[in-house]
Amino acid sequence: MTQDAAVLDSYKRYVEGDESAMGEIVRAYADTMTFFTVGLVKNTSDAEEIVSDAFAEIALRKRAFRGESQLRTYLFAICRHKAIDMIRKRARRGEILSLDPEQTADLETLEGRILRSERDEILHRTMAELNEEYRVALYLVYFEGMSHADVARAMKKTLKQTENIIFRARRALRALLEKEGITDENI
Repeated sequence: MTQDAAVLDSYKRYVEGDESAMGEIVRAYADTMTFFTVGLVKNTSDAEEIVSDAFAEIALRKRAFRGESQLRTYLFAICRHKAIDMIRKRARRGEILSLDPEQTADLETLEGRILRSERDEILHRTMAELNEEYRVALYLVYFEGMSHADVARAMKKTLKQTENIIFRARRALRALLEKEGITDENI
């Protein structure tokens, strides 16, 4: 059974009344959702709050997830939308988004748990140079293993738009990696 299938099973058990199943869902996705959200809001505590809100949303609205996508896709979409809302509110207040130096250690610890191999670390570092749309699409494909259709749902794009974004993002990433002296035809 894949991780996504196991988590979906946990969600079904939660909906049927097994309160402990929510903990399984949180353990499965909390770190990657937080890491993803930090990339958007540039603040660890805000990202953790957004992730908590996403879990609260599925906990309080048990029937909101209809199974039209993977639960992971649904949760990442919630995080992305909440992050965008936060960014818009900050922009209206004139706040500048930047990662707090105090939070760098927290982020590095989180990053260390998520990034498993040297290749992923290089990809992550290089991806930070891409524009946000490219970075989000590639993150969901490479680090979360989502299909193009799931990425399209998470980003609220058509499948064709998503495929174009992923194609352009890969091309831009490849160019950045080549500048670093890395050539890998599989990227």
